[in-house]
Amino acid sequence: MNRSTRPELRSADLHRFVLLNTTLERASAAPERARALEGLVGDVATRLDAGPGALLRAFPGLVAERMGGFGWAWNGFYAPENEANPPTSLVLSHACGPPVCSPLEAFGGALSSGMCFDAFHFDQTLVAASVDDWPGYVSCDSASGIGTVSGIVVPVRGPEGRPVAVWDLDATEPVVAVDARVMDVLLSTLGRCVSIRPAHFARG
Repeated sequence: MNRSTRPELRSADLHRFVLLNTTLERASAAPERARALEGLVGDVATRLDAGPGALLRAFPGLVAERMGGFGWAWNGFYAPENEANPPTSLVLSHACGPPVCSPLEAFGGALSSGMCFDAFHFDQTLVAASVDDWPGYVSCDSASGIGTVSGIVVPVRGPEGRPVAVWDLDATEPVVAVDARVMDVLLSTLGRCVSIRPAHFARG
């Protein structure tokens, strides 16, 4: 598929596409969790026509509202501070939750600078059942007071198909496979049908 030609998805189509692709009703053994994730997908879909800037600003709040009861204590976006490739610094963009670390600085190659850099470099969704086991994990608990147990990081891709930011989750309860699957499909689909650019992660 030519990445310069983005598929057109209406709000209802996005909702249906993500649910079909995640087989959410079969993938989750917990109906309450499945309903919350489905509601989150629906909330995001209803804001599709608002444009990428408004959608990305609202995204962390939508996540917190639906998934806060499952230990999703903080979530937000980190984006490169400049155009260095690979990035040497990631700064906090739109987020929901207590204060966390920013900027994040790179200290070396793979598995040395934490999950956000690894997700950006490898361009894939990462899941840590125990964040303490992730090499180079950057803990913000001293600033946030969260007590992070597990986490998910998902790359957010621009029109050229390359990451322009990452979405990061700090959870106080274990995440499960369906959590990562839904967030991966949701954000990768948005990156294909909405023109997400670095400027959309500017604060202010």
